[in-house]
Amino acid sequence: MKKQSLLLLLMILSITGYAQIKFEQGYFIDNNGIKTECLIKNVDWHDNPSQIEYKISEDDEAKIDYIRNIKEFAVSDLKYVKATVNIDMSSEELNHLSANKNPEFKEATLFLKHVVQGEANLYQYEEGNLIRYFYQVGDKDIEQLIYKTYRVTQEIVNGVAKERTNKIDKNNRYKQQLWTDVKCDNMKESDAVKTNYKKNSLIKYFVKYNACKDPNFVNTRKQEDRDLFNLTIRPGINFSSLKSNVDLSNFVINNNSRDISNFEDQSGLRFGIEAEFILPFNKNKWGIFIEPTYQSYKSELVIEYINFLGTNTRTYTVDYKSIELPIGLRHYMFLSDKSKLFVNAAYVLDFEFDSTFVLRNNSSTPIVNKLKSKTNIAVGFGYKYNDRYSIEARYATSREIGGIFDYSSFSVILGYSLF
Repeated sequence: MKKQSLLLLLMILSITGYAQIKFEQGYFIDNNGIKTECLIKNVDWHDNPSQIEYKISEDDEAKIDYIRNIKEFAVSDLKYVKATVNIDMSSEELNHLSANKNPEFKEATLFLKHVVQGEANLYQYEEGNLIRYFYQVGDKDIEQLIYKTYRVTQEIVNGVAKERTNKIDKNNRYKQQLWTDVKCDNMKESDAVKTNYKKNSLIKYFVKYNACKDPNFVNTRKQEDRDLFNLTIRPGINFSSLKSNVDLSNFVINNNSRDISNFEDQSGLRFGIEAEFILPFNKNKWGIFIEPTYQSYKSELVIEYINFLGTNTRTYTVDYKSIELPIGLRHYMFLSDKSKLFVNAAYVLDFEFDSTFVLRNNSSTPIVNKLKSKTNIAVGFGYKYNDRYSIEARYATSREIGGIFDYSSFSVILGYSLF
């Protein structure tokens, strides 16, 4: 069953992934200045691209062209400009910080994302965890706004001994660049000082400068507002099965009983609250989620057997309750502005409470076993409408409980997003 569910998920991903190829109206300008109106595959790049895929018309075959041949392209509300710049690629990761305060430039030819367009232009370059911003005033060359986190080694005198210690400092030279090169009459030095090396903060500064230079200025590179967090109530129904992986007759003294393997399948309510974080790239198609969920399963088997004392009964009772904690990745496939399909996969932690396996043999004292559960995997496929209502079918692979049982479930889950 695990292999079948994995195969089903891969088929869904491949089919819907193909269906997601979407070309939007755009253009590119080659190195000779020739502009070509076309349809460009818009994948809402996280890392700045080095190539584009395009078609002249809907019926044409898709082609690929590279940064060496293109000096500018635009699609939807995105625009990229080719520039040969000096860029500091120093790592921002704490374990790999440079001890050099100054930027360590290297020359590179890149597609820079055009964030603000006007008398002063703001550009962005992103690669993995690296984010760098560039600016250009008038016809001047494009330069990097310098910001660098670096490691400082100090010596602390403690009596005779000297102890070396590291601390983290920042080179905020970009603030001086802003105030020196990008300032206007109605701007104050404090405007540059309080500007953070973040996109929204820098956009605010450049828009203010351009509006000062030109009262009719409009930021044509307006950024899309994105809802990056969803909180959703998720009630549903679980269809659960429980199978023992040992001979249950071994749990009592008398073994004159057949092996018991399967308890009765049960259906029951489940209730979850999901927090979903939409990743800010690839047109909001990817999200990560966590969903604390209450679920329960209760079943009883009554077995009659015959020995020299006559007919006896043996009762097996499982009472299993837990809070599941799926942590997973979700991919959306847009059908229209209001409708979308999604697939997701999750690693499920399980926190059982007051869960027991009880054995009763006629009038003898019940044998009570506490049940402890392990983790499992869940995959799902669903539909969401208007970013508010959703329905999902989810299959959870077997989860071992108490070293005795394998528990699996299939769920139908409804969703209502609060925000």
